[in-house]
Amino acid sequence: MKYIAWLWHGTKGFRINIVARILAGIARVACGLLMIWLSKRFIDETIRTGSQDDIVRMIAFLVFTVVGTIVLRLLYYYMTASAMVKMTNALRLFYFGTLFKRPLFDGHELHSGDVSSRLSKDIETVSTSVIDTLPQMAVTGIQLVGAFLLMRWFDARLAWALLLLTPVMVVVGKLISRKLRKMTLDIREGESRIQMQVQEGVEYNAVLRSLESENWVTERLGLKQNKLERDVLRRTRFTTVARFAIGSAFGLGYLLAFVWGGLGLRDGTITFGVMTSFLQLVGQIQHPILTLLGMVPQLVHSTASIDRLDELTKKVVDDAGACAGETCGNERGNELRGRLGLRLENVRFGYAGGDCEIVRNFSHDFMPGSKAAIMGETGKGKTTLFRLLLGFVKPDSGRMVIYSKAAVANVGSGERSEMRGKSVDVSEETRSNFVYVPQGNTLMNGSVRYNLRLAKTDATEEEMLRVLHIACAEFVETLPDGIDTEIGERGHGLSEGQAQRIAIARGLLRPGNILLFDEISSSLDEATEAELYRRIFEAFPEKTMIFVTHRTAICEMCDETVRL
Repeated sequence: MKYIAWLWHGTKGFRINIVARILAGIARVACGLLMIWLSKRFIDETIRTGSQDDIVRMIAFLVFTVVGTIVLRLLYYYMTASAMVKMTNALRLFYFGTLFKRPLFDGHELHSGDVSSRLSKDIETVSTSVIDTLPQMAVTGIQLVGAFLLMRWFDARLAWALLLLTPVMVVVGKLISRKLRKMTLDIREGESRIQMQVQEGVEYNAVLRSLESENWVTERLGLKQNKLERDVLRRTRFTTVARFAIGSAFGLGYLLAFVWGGLGLRDGTITFGVMTSFLQLVGQIQHPILTLLGMVPQLVHSTASIDRLDELTKKVVDDAGACAGETCGNERGNELRGRLGLRLENVRFGYAGGDCEIVRNFSHDFMPGSKAAIMGETGKGKTTLFRLLLGFVKPDSGRMVIYSKAAVANVGSGERSEMRGKSVDVSEETRSNFVYVPQGNTLMNGSVRYNLRLAKTDATEEEMLRVLHIACAEFVETLPDGIDTEIGERGHGLSEGQAQRIAIARGLLRPGNILLFDEISSSLDEATEAELYRRIFEAFPEKTMIFVTHRTAICEMCDETVRL
């Protein structure tokens, strides 16, 4: 029932197309059966007793059925191809969107290569089943029933004799499907492991070369490919043996019809037209059964793919219940105005599966408009603190509050703070109040303009040029196509310092009033670093800024230094 429900939900928006193709398929089957009936009449009646006009008319009917079958087959193909690409795109868009709703840093993260495999191979498998296999099975089933009824009209005994194999084949097919599902799941997981290593090899190409481990890594990929090859061949051998057994049974059925027809011709109980129809109808019965059994593996493959795709949404579904009655998602309803402060009270946090707390009883009040530097040894929770503030993870205990300057001013004056200020607990919904610039090179493949617009999709040219100036990234204007210059993955084509400055400019396009900077000048020289901070402080004097840094020079520029 789980898979039936999934497939029913998955056909939403495509049901009219599916019904139309099933009707086109039924019409094609009707043309095929009509062709058999007309062939019998042409041989037994028209050729022997018909006039010249009857022969011409019958030939015209035969031509019409042949052309009609071809046209309907092409129509079915076109509608299938159109629906296939649309459903593949729709599923990929949906599951890609769910990636941004899954919890982060909870110990259940999936490898990016595995996710890529699911968004390609698994979606393709499911789309093929929903759009192609299921409608084809419906049409094939109708073809089987129609051919059986027509053969029964010609000779009931032969029709029932051929159909006796069907229950046996259904039982065999069910046993085969159980085995195939396990084999298919192993193959899908093997493909994901290969995709993971290939993706990491591309991403860390220079690192692997510097370690001189490229040959070892390549050998490991070869071992994984060898295992995948063995799994695929094992499944292929299994299906080959199964199809041989089924094919042999149906081959004997065709031979039975042929011998049956020959004996009938000898005894004069059937005509040549009936004999011709028999042989055609045997194919019309056996081919659908073989086709249906051949589709079983495809459906089995799709159930394994559905399970893998459902895993992408499992945590999203679980967390959705926790949001009942609240504002969930990427809402901006908790965006505060004016100068903002940030108060943390006894915050404690440890990652799932970790053996210790990363943040321990941390308390501090970052005053509105202040500039603070956070220092501490590696592993003391500096980056984790930013993750807490951005709502990527939730503290185990303690409280984090964003407040406006007006709210603080009203405290003690006897007025209600809600009337002139506001304070809210930090959560996923308060993310719009923050500007976050992460450590290192985080540029994506595309133009400089595209990378900047990730922070503000409706940013104007003037806004982009302004933040590029603040980030000391005026060099962009000297690039071949200026702000429209294409750059590669992780800023390929730029120096680390250039890529870092564009990433800073991208963050500064965000409208939030609390700026979180995580080692943003690690790739800059001292002169550029000093100029960068001077411009940031000058451009945003009212905004609260928190810098994670290891450099004392930055601490000297800030109002305070907080040590973790």
